[in-house]
Amino acid sequence: MDVADNTVALVTKHCGLQLELYQKCVTQNPENWDIKCITQKRALAKCSEDNVPIIKHVKEMCDPFIKDYDACVMKNQQDPTICLDSLKRLFHCTEEHGKLPPSGPPRVVKEEADKPTASGYGYRGGA
Repeated sequence: MDVADNTVALVTKHCGLQLELYQKCVTQNPENWDIKCITQKRALAKCSEDNVPIIKHVKEMCDPFIKDYDACVMKNQQDPTICLDSLKRLFHCTEEHGKLPPSGPPRVVKEEADKPTASGYGYRGGA
């Protein structure tokens, strides 16, 4: 499972209700969902930040790019394609900071560690 799939799975697991309410609101308000669904959007964002650490991390690290893109879109609502460079910078930031941290050194399972090897010592390495 890649980072994006894992993130979506965690949001769904921890914020399923907020996600469902936001989706319903968007579906029921196709013309003005961006205005009508702001409460549900904020609830989903808060839940995601509180329960999915990678989201909070990315939002903290990419805050200037997020603000720049949001401001550009608000300023250029008639032609948001003007904001493509801003979106690219935001994308690159999220790519850089949106990776899961390394899981650390390999863990040795107790049974493997106790098995004798040709040298007479238990297995101590990682795969």
